[in-house]
Amino acid sequence: MPKTECGFDSRSRAQIFCGMEKRVRFFKQDGKWYADIPNHTLEENEMVMGADVALDFLSKDGDEVFLTVTDTKPEEVVPLSFHIKEHDDDGAYYTANGELVLDFMTTFSDIEPVIWICNVTHDVFGEHPDDIYIKGIE
Repeated sequence: MPKTECGFDSRSRAQIFCGMEKRVRFFKQDGKWYADIPNHTLEENEMVMGADVALDFLSKDGDEVFLTVTDTKPEEVVPLSFHIKEHDDDGAYYTANGELVLDFMTTFSDIEPVIWICNVTHDVFGEHPDDIYIKGIE
C-alpha cells in the first residue's frame, strides 16, 4: 500500500491526519471491548479479531484502558507498535511489535501477534496509517 501524503486523499477526498497524537478510550461492556469513537454505533466500535485480546492484556483484565496513539514514530522507545500487513475495504491487519509483544506472546502462546482494525480508524487518523505507535497506556 503506497504511503499517502498529509493533506487530502485524492481518491476519497478524506482529510489525512499525519503526525497526529490522540488519547483513545476503550471500554469493556457485557464481555466485549469497544473504542469510544463518536458518531459510530456500539457495533461499529467493537474490537474483534485480536484487538479484544490485546485490550484484555493492556488493561490487565480491567474494563477500561486509555491508549495514547500516534502514526509518527516517536523519538522515545514505545511499548507497542503495529505495522500494516494487509488492507481491504473493511479494515486492515496489523502486526504487533515492541517490548510488550514478548509479554503478550508469553501470556497467549497460541495467538499470533496480529490484530484487525476496522475503518473506524479513519476517524482517528484519516486512514489506516502504515504504522501505529502506542505511546501511553493508562
